[in-house]
Amino acid sequence: MIIRLILLFIIVAMLLWLLKRLFGKDPRPEAIEHQDNPGSENMKQCKFCGIHVPESSIILYNDNPYCCQDHADSDQQ
Repeated sequence: MIIRLILLFIIVAMLLWLLKRLFGKDPRPEAIEHQDNPGSENMKQCKFCGIHVPESSIILYNDNPYCCQDHADSDQQ
């Protein structure tokens, strides 16, 4: 009798798991559509130190990107 109850419990658990997989949200990463974040922006690499900085914060000097004014001044000396 106990074996039948255990077997019934396993079958019910497997059915619930299968129904959840079929009708639930798909947790796989490939199912998620990648959308560009409207608040994101491109990054540029500082010519002096190599750190990546958002384009809005970059300092251009002689068409070279820098993360701060000190690096732009130091690289020109």
